[in-house]
Amino acid sequence: MKIFTLGSLTLILSCFCLYGKKAPNFILIYADDLGYTQTSVPMMKDRPELGHSLHQTPNLEKLAKRGMRFSNAYCPSPVCTSSRASIQFGMTTARVGCVSIHDVVMNKRQVDFEKKLSLAEMLKESGKGYVSGFFGKGCTPLGWFKDHGYDETDFIHKHPNGNGHGDWWEPADKTLIPLDDPKRVFSLAKTSNAFLEKRAKDKKPFFLTISHYALHVRNMSLKSTRRKYLDMVAEREGIEDKIPDISKFDHNAEEMPLKMRSYWERANYAAMMENMDTSIGMVLDRLNELGMQKNTFVIFSSDNGGGASNKPLQGGKARMWEGGIRVPMIVAGPGIPVNSQCDIPVAQWDYLPTMHKLSGSEAPLPKDLDGVNLRSVLRKGNEGKLPKRDTGLVFHFPAYYTIPITSYRDGDFKLMRHLNTGEIKLFDVAKDMGETKDLSASMPEKRDSMVRKLDAYLKKVGAWTMEEVYETRLDELNKWIGEKQQQISDCQKKLKNSPDDKQIKVQLKQAQDSLSKFQKTRTHVLANQSSSKWL
Repeated sequence: MKIFTLGSLTLILSCFCLYGKKAPNFILIYADDLGYTQTSVPMMKDRPELGHSLHQTPNLEKLAKRGMRFSNAYCPSPVCTSSRASIQFGMTTARVGCVSIHDVVMNKRQVDFEKKLSLAEMLKESGKGYVSGFFGKGCTPLGWFKDHGYDETDFIHKHPNGNGHGDWWEPADKTLIPLDDPKRVFSLAKTSNAFLEKRAKDKKPFFLTISHYALHVRNMSLKSTRRKYLDMVAEREGIEDKIPDISKFDHNAEEMPLKMRSYWERANYAAMMENMDTSIGMVLDRLNELGMQKNTFVIFSSDNGGGASNKPLQGGKARMWEGGIRVPMIVAGPGIPVNSQCDIPVAQWDYLPTMHKLSGSEAPLPKDLDGVNLRSVLRKGNEGKLPKRDTGLVFHFPAYYTIPITSYRDGDFKLMRHLNTGEIKLFDVAKDMGETKDLSASMPEKRDSMVRKLDAYLKKVGAWTMEEVYETRLDELNKWIGEKQQQISDCQKKLKNSPDDKQIKVQLKQAQDSLSKFQKTRTHVLANQSSSKWL
């Protein structure tokens, strides 16, 4: 029988206080344009067909086995910019005030994101010493992420990180990304691991975001991985000869048989997927090697639906159907049941209040958040109980450049309203995830009740209306068109006096090209404004 002295008991209690109550770490791994069914992990364990039959993501499979997958997880928007703004501040796109990369109403109203509380700033306010890092693709309207509370970033270029940084090492100079680092997947892993190694030394709790450029176009992959999938695709398609490894960007692109082009694209996409998964595995393996896995919550998800097929879901990127906003989500960490599944609908704006709760922070949160704390479902899955939401899950998308639709999920039901025509569709997405049976006519009371709730929410948060968006965008284009027409007129007058002036001729050509571009854009906006298409 062991006898504990007062000194040894004090030592044990002090160790418990130091380590047992240590603030947890958080890693958010955010993929770009990754669809619900594009990994080898089915988001419903009893439906293996929801995992992709070609794509191989073994590290995500390992993460799912030691954590929880979410079958009904949503990103804030079907496009990247608004999702990335929304996730930072725990608000829907309607409340945060950002719909797209060039949000005309946001610019007109001069929305100031530095006045909102970001994920990193929320953890700093906890007083627990959190260090935050953000590596990879940012969010154009948010600019430099160090202005939003992040201590370390890889924003080292002439402009804040965006889509172009996944295509070029320095987009301003069109400097190529090395062939052994497609979409920067391996340099992202290296930078992230260096961050983890610092935290292993200084023992500070951390929040790390790894924001991948994959799988956004332009698609890139390692040659060796691509060869593997080219051979797999050839075998599946019954092609006896090897599929040539020639992209449309190669100097010998004309040597690629046209009938092989789609096969090459499919293999290249699958290889890029595996390369991203390998990068993720490099970070998670290092986390484990450093002894920090047990106290770290790892969240994996995507900023919007995929541009490739998302079957059985309808639609994809830039569409408000399930294929555009329902995304893969896996969470592993302390207290989360292994190899579990949660079917309760959640959204990425829930991350901020969830991390606030899990961190043990007692600092007050803003009162205008849309997110709720997910701790109960992370612990208990479908037996967990979420705090009551202000409204259900609202996905407001008044976009002038594509089909403008607002979607609203409340319980098992999802309502969709076309913002040009006002037409309503209603689906039971718990039973009909493919959104094939419109219930709006057969369930008028449910439809009207959801419309009232949706309208009350949009009015309360001052959401952009479609009318204001179109009006503001057309005013902007008309202004630019007028300026270019005046510039053309001025150049033409100058050329009458100096017909051989090369500089004026160049200015005239540039103005004419810009005028043509703006006129085409206006034509597109007007056509979109009168469109009643749903897909």
